[in-house]
Amino acid sequence: MTDTRPTRRQVLKLGAATGAAAGTLAVLGQTGAQTGTSTAADPARAGDLLIHQDGPNKGKAVKAAELKVGVAVWAIAVDPATKKPRDPLKSGVVLVKLASGKIKASSKPNAAGDVVAYSAICTHQGCPAKELGSLGQGKGNIICTCHGSIFDPGDNATVLGGPAPRRLAALPIKADASGQLVAKAAFIGKIGT
Repeated sequence: MTDTRPTRRQVLKLGAATGAAAGTLAVLGQTGAQTGTSTAADPARAGDLLIHQDGPNKGKAVKAAELKVGVAVWAIAVDPATKKPRDPLKSGVVLVKLASGKIKASSKPNAAGDVVAYSAICTHQGCPAKELGSLGQGKGNIICTCHGSIFDPGDNATVLGGPAPRRLAALPIKADASGQLVAKAAFIGKIGT
């Protein structure tokens, strides 16, 4: 029987390669702001376009008129000049159109009419929080399907249940002249864990 465990040398080589890759990513992140590319510290800016991440409209602009009450839309914040995500790992957005009168005062300054936008990264373990629940306490609320955190989209994504320690970061949005949703400002609050 052959021993398939890695040798000490293989483990050290893998560690060195991983460290080099991490260093390269760190340098790219530091220079990103100067070159106009994405940086982890800058997942969205004022004027960024919101583009569908999945479904039949994947890659197309999200328009306020197409959103339906109680249906979450997963989008990404995209630099309008380059049409690329500023940070593909952190610029994910969950958009929710709420029924009339369901937006509380805490969410109104960041909303575009009845539409609110939050980071799609759960504050517990960084899992996707991009769906609306259909049962119990989750009904109509943003849920993280990994560990069960529940966030109230009408009240600035306040935590209603589960292990998440804090609300989702809010993305202030507006509809432009064509009805497309764009960021009014950067995310408010810390993204993810």
